[in-house]
Amino acid sequence: MKRTDIWITAALLAAAFMPDVAQAAQPAQGADARSYATDLAALYDEHQRVLAMREACVAAQPALRADMEGAYKNWQDRHALLVDDLENRFAALIKRASKDQAEFSRNYGKYQSEVLALREESKRALLAQDREKFSAECREFPAYLRDARSDIPAIFPAEYRNVRRAR
Repeated sequence: MKRTDIWITAALLAAAFMPDVAQAAQPAQGADARSYATDLAALYDEHQRVLAMREACVAAQPALRADMEGAYKNWQDRHALLVDDLENRFAALIKRASKDQAEFSRNYGKYQSEVLALREESKRALLAQDREKFSAECREFPAYLRDARSDIPAIFPAEYRNVRRAR
């Protein structure tokens, strides 16, 4: 499965636009401080990429919906703990950069909205591709989701180790 999407992740958006996030993005001891936010973003983005692809394929080929949803459920079951951990780490970055709970709530909502908008943009870009090529990718996507080669730790082993090491 080709990764042609270019994502600007919520973690990197936060680092770029929130004044104290550079300090907040520092990981716990043991992880590489320079790459923690980038590694977290890579893992988080892969989840967003899967969501965008699933949504675009279902929109383009409604007949694939049942197979796609079953395959996504399989993928989601394998990734439930990881996705929860990524969401918690994303929230922690924002919380550490926020002055209080009210600011955290505003910032968290703002960046979740950005993630959704970026996913919608990616979905539109996928749907704008050559129809035949994208149809072939969509037909292959359920098998990909069911396969271990779609496991985020397998795709990004170094990033996964670095992020997991930071506690």
